[in-house]
Amino acid sequence: MKILVLGGHGFIGSHTCNILKKQGHTIGVVDCHHQYFTFPDKEYQTILKQRQDYCMADKFYKGKIEDAEFMSNTFYRFKPDAVIHFATYPNVHMVKRNSFDATNNMINATIIILDLCVKHNVDKFVFSSSSMAYGHFKTEAPMEDHPTEPRSLYGTYKLCGERMCITWNKEHNLKYIIMRPSALYGTRDLITRVISQMTYSAITKKKIFVRGPNNKLDFSWVEDVADAFARVTTQPIYNEVFNCTRGKGVTIMKAAKIIQNILGGEIIEEEQDLLTSNRDTLNSCKIKNMTRWDPKVDIEEGIPRYINWFKKNYNV
Repeated sequence: MKILVLGGHGFIGSHTCNILKKQGHTIGVVDCHHQYFTFPDKEYQTILKQRQDYCMADKFYKGKIEDAEFMSNTFYRFKPDAVIHFATYPNVHMVKRNSFDATNNMINATIIILDLCVKHNVDKFVFSSSSMAYGHFKTEAPMEDHPTEPRSLYGTYKLCGERMCITWNKEHNLKYIIMRPSALYGTRDLITRVISQMTYSAITKKKIFVRGPNNKLDFSWVEDVADAFARVTTQPIYNEVFNCTRGKGVTIMKAAKIIQNILGGEIIEEEQDLLTSNRDTLNSCKIKNMTRWDPKVDIEEGIPRYINWFKKNYNV
């Protein structure tokens, strides 16, 4: 297949490209190397170089997905069979700080891409959503039909993207897959997620700040999740919504203690962030049954692997 990966030099995107390339597919990457007004140049450029090398793309198109002319030219040149959309703001707080830019990136650009998929007869559009679309979990280990009541602009825009996928399917017969990962961590990440932030503070401050220590997250190793994206893209599965998580919710405190056992530092408990939702385990049986996806990495293995990588790649 010819697969166009939007945000292919990002965290999940670069790992997904690597898997698809090893499977023999032709990979095109679109990325503007957006730093979301957050990451210092030195930190970002170092990790970006790793991601670029790791993804092994056949073609790279540098530009913004919000640029309709650029995206139109990219579709004409690459002629994709499938499109995977990762090119979005990474988390709740970045969206809140930059809501205008995030709206253009997460809403307007998605419309441009969906229209181009229809125009160019793309077989499948894979949309990277988030467990944040659910809001507070109302049941233990919710499945994909759990109510969606996001508590943040980030979650709202992710849900809006899902609804657009469904609408374009109804109105234009564009086939889609919607993926809902949760609490990702792993190598080639920037310091922006729970595990990376606690690791950074343990090393630099000898303190591990735990927001909402009893809140549970379904921590998912990035390569496991990338494998899920590769499977739904290449297998004959259409018009489905999938949770794609490890399936083992654990408290943030447990993750912090694993970090503490390796790096030391004092654990400091803080109140839960009001923008985040009360989450736990997601039920990912649907994608496992339909694609034979088998995530393997628990935090007892994943966190030490991530810390080893972090210490080698961050001069802190």
